[in-house]
Amino acid sequence: MVHFRLLLLTGIPYAIVAMTLLLISLPLPLLSSEFEIPEIYAGFLGGSVFIGMFLGATFFGVLADRIGRKRSLVLALILLGLSTLICSVTPSWETFILMRVLTGLGIGGSIPVFFVYLAEFTGLEDRGKTLVLLDSFWAYGWIIASFLGFMVIPAYGWRSYFLVSSVIIFLTAIPLHFLLRETPLYRKRGRRVKIIESIKLLWSKTLRRATASTWIMWFSMVFGYYSFFLWIIGYMRRMGFNLPEAYALNLLTSFAQIPGYFSAAYLIDKVGRKPTLVSYALLTALSVFGFSSATSPIGVTTWLSLVCFFCLGAWGVVMCYTSEPYPTSVRGTGYGFASGFGRIAGIIGPTIIGFLLQSLELSGTLSVVSFAFIILAVDMAILGLETKGKELE
Repeated sequence: MVHFRLLLLTGIPYAIVAMTLLLISLPLPLLSSEFEIPEIYAGFLGGSVFIGMFLGATFFGVLADRIGRKRSLVLALILLGLSTLICSVTPSWETFILMRVLTGLGIGGSIPVFFVYLAEFTGLEDRGKTLVLLDSFWAYGWIIASFLGFMVIPAYGWRSYFLVSSVIIFLTAIPLHFLLRETPLYRKRGRRVKIIESIKLLWSKTLRRATASTWIMWFSMVFGYYSFFLWIIGYMRRMGFNLPEAYALNLLTSFAQIPGYFSAAYLIDKVGRKPTLVSYALLTALSVFGFSSATSPIGVTTWLSLVCFFCLGAWGVVMCYTSEPYPTSVRGTGYGFASGFGRIAGIIGPTIIGFLLQSLELSGTLSVVSFAFIILAVDMAILGLETKGKELE
């Protein structure tokens, strides 16, 4: 049975984390204009958060195995709120980038702990569905970010956008300290392996295949997802949409993420992790290609909706799968390092897109994004382990 209360207690703050990460994509053109940043460097403005996410995922993943899942999660969310608040008053793009790096520490640190935490509370029959449903709250975070961007940015500017978001983060994070309890598995089996030993265990004979598959999985998924969605407003501007039209279309198509998650939640415990992820990754690659070739508003809307559907369904499987192949003593470390390695792609991807847009047509630029999702499918097909029906160790 799905633990509905725990799903809400983790899902709502997880949605706010998603909102915080996606804050940069909507006002990116305005930030670039205000700070007079050339488009070729604007990708780094969007990708700077992933420097922090890399550090945060690895640090908080290890920390979750040392001080517990609950305390690590609350600390990461408080850091997230403080850095977002400072973003709203930053005087320069250099300071803004620094604050987004700190924001990344909180985002990257919280994401692995959310899934490790809920996985250790969930029974065998519902684990896949429950974890994908947790990831479905990412779509709600995207919708919240899109709605706030549509309502706040045109009328009040991007600084108010970050200020309102920081208030929402604090109102969500602080109650978790009182409402969450530590997981039974961590209380029973956690904190038994020293930090250096836990890192070495990830590449031991029994875990090296799982580690290799999850690291490649996260790198290709993060590269494809953020290279596409952090530049989505810029892509639509290139297609001829004005800024209000791009924001409105982005909000409209973001609703397609929700059935994408629910379809993956249904399939993941029916047919398994491997076939679900392989098929959704390949269909995402096809949809990105279709989007890049679209020549009408209806075509753009249709293909963008399909990208949202299949890409976010694939994300749900990745989030679920990464928590499953590792034993409790190193689950936080394993998840954190896989996530952290993926965040390197979050730095590289948007920056590469910024360069490619200077020299290639949109279809050529987006072919790189499609290729990332093809790599994801190949990785899961060859190296991935089927964890359907297996108890957590």
